[in-house]
Amino acid sequence: MTAVRVYLVKGDATGWAIDEDRNLTLRSLKLLPDLVKLVDRPEDADVIHAVWWEPMLDLPRESLAGKPVICHMDDATHAHLGKPVFQRALSRTTHWLAQNRETYRRMGFVAAAHNATAHFVPYAVDIAPYAEPIEPNALVTRAFEAIPDSAYVIGSFQRDTLGVELASGDLAPKVKKGPDMFVEILAGLHTRGREVVALLSSPRRHWIRRELDRRGVPWVFAGVDEEGDDYAAMIEQITPAQLGLLYKRCDCFLTTSRYEGGPRGVLEAAAAGVPQLSTPCGLAPDLLHEDCLYREPTEARDKIERDIDTGWLRNWVEPHRQVVLATHTSKANAPRWRAFYEMLARDLHARPREAIAVPSLRERPKRLCFWHEFVKPPWGGGNQFMLALKGECERRGVEVSINGEGAPATAHLIQSVWFDADKVRTAAAVNNARVVHRVDGPLSVIRRTKDALDLDRQCYAINRELAVATVVQSWNMLEATWSLGFAPVRPVIVTNACDPATFYPCSNADLHDNDPLDPEPWQQREDPRVHIVATSWSDNPGKGAAVYEWLDRNADHDRYKFTFIGRVAADLPNWHMIDAQPSEPLADLLRQQDIYLTASRDDPCSNALIEALACGLPSLYFDSGGHRELARFGGLPFAHPFEIPRLLECVRAHYRQYQRLISVPTISDVTDVYLRLLLGDATYQP
Repeated sequence: MTAVRVYLVKGDATGWAIDEDRNLTLRSLKLLPDLVKLVDRPEDADVIHAVWWEPMLDLPRESLAGKPVICHMDDATHAHLGKPVFQRALSRTTHWLAQNRETYRRMGFVAAAHNATAHFVPYAVDIAPYAEPIEPNALVTRAFEAIPDSAYVIGSFQRDTLGVELASGDLAPKVKKGPDMFVEILAGLHTRGREVVALLSSPRRHWIRRELDRRGVPWVFAGVDEEGDDYAAMIEQITPAQLGLLYKRCDCFLTTSRYEGGPRGVLEAAAAGVPQLSTPCGLAPDLLHEDCLYREPTEARDKIERDIDTGWLRNWVEPHRQVVLATHTSKANAPRWRAFYEMLARDLHARPREAIAVPSLRERPKRLCFWHEFVKPPWGGGNQFMLALKGECERRGVEVSINGEGAPATAHLIQSVWFDADKVRTAAAVNNARVVHRVDGPLSVIRRTKDALDLDRQCYAINRELAVATVVQSWNMLEATWSLGFAPVRPVIVTNACDPATFYPCSNADLHDNDPLDPEPWQQREDPRVHIVATSWSDNPGKGAAVYEWLDRNADHDRYKFTFIGRVAADLPNWHMIDAQPSEPLADLLRQQDIYLTASRDDPCSNALIEALACGLPSLYFDSGGHRELARFGGLPFAHPFEIPRLLECVRAHYRQYQRLISVPTISDVTDVYLRLLLGDATYQP
């Protein structure tokens, strides 16, 4: 078999995870000299191989023509699908390489929808720096000397302050990495009287150091003390070998990510022989024993306290190290790469791609038309969102007309099937206007009727005919859509959001800044009960009526006061019932509550849940639809009504913690994505 000529696309030149992934992939491919011949130019290659999609977009399109294009994919599939420019990577890639099993499952859907294939090759780690002892440098030595001998050391080595904020000094956390979760876990342990210290390293740890100080948690930083961006200095000083020494000083390495590409820290800690705990993100469930995973901060604290008392996490150190050796090294991956490239060598022809012509809108006026049956609130969540989106566009100086009125539009946003399709066809034909389709549901999943399935079929027939891109509201919704056999055009995941001028916490302040010693809200009013609220415009039984009836019969109404705002197909004599409200009165009512409860089923992206979270309410949610993607660490899921009383007690006991962990999409960020799809050109370049 003739060796396949492979061009390995450059990394991102930051000296961090992507560059390391490229180095380890290069090491694996060099173990296959009979099968893979590396070349220096894409023009000379039979195959283009990228470890990350962004650098691959810099290659000239003609250098990829007719060739298989391989690209690695991490666990943040849903996040990448929320970036319009990722559509360019989808149009170029023929073979996606998932690096953990959940991503492999998800990329099966994504690849099939884009005439590509998905494959699985695990992340690799260079174990040498974490196994071979060296002398610590001055920074590491200074850190070790600052750690009290009696302290239990909890390690965290990641970038988790947004680099763009460092220059201004207005620090903001990198939410996906969960530094707020790390602070909550250690602050809780500190409050319980445990002698814990955070051992921190890696660049851009400014936010977490400030927050640990604010919460009175001791920390030690192995690094360069710079107020601005310390990235270059940290990369130079804290080498992998020095990082290996830091891992070995930890009693527990803690990963707190909401979602994650690796995380590489899980691999490195396992290679270093360190006990660890992680959220079930990325490859963590593939590598770590279930006992070493946690899903919310209280569970993590309980497991750490048990380890402080018994050292039980060390039971999993050697099994984890053996998994790394067997599965996550360049040598272990070489046979997988051999099998993959042998398969590729048998057919080096790329699959033909059907290109959808998209008109350029450069130099065209910022004029949009929204096709939706706008109704003055109170009304459903889709209506609430469309009003918020229209208002934000107009605040930015974008002209927005409704349902074909006014001057011809540059681009049209059509909503599900709730518009006159013939009028849209006529309007879009004027000046070759662009059409973006925001879809709901799938309606057949929510309503479970034949009529709803017919509406879904109608929706995606229009989608194929008119749309150049499709907005779906959650990963759960997109997966359900593909499972039903529908193929939305250029799907981009964009959650809903609400108007921050209306929906905001009662203090109108950053929830991260509330004082941990503040009394709970129910301790500050005459009624000492915790106030629980549920809302719904629709009285569809799928909105949770049966759960609310169970609570009416079984909840402790002397301890909890339940309020329902809106419409519900249930008799709830023990609840305080309020009619559906317009946005401003609804927001005022939400701010008078403590915890939000939603039992809706298969809701793709609940605007009601977003509004409650934006008002600062920790949430209990039925684990269905897109609820988990929205609430994350700001609430707890339930699968059965009988779980709710226990979960309410948990939120009650740790109320401020769940409140501080709320993270909601902003209407500003969401509008940015919509405008890129409607008026920008980058998404549609080949």
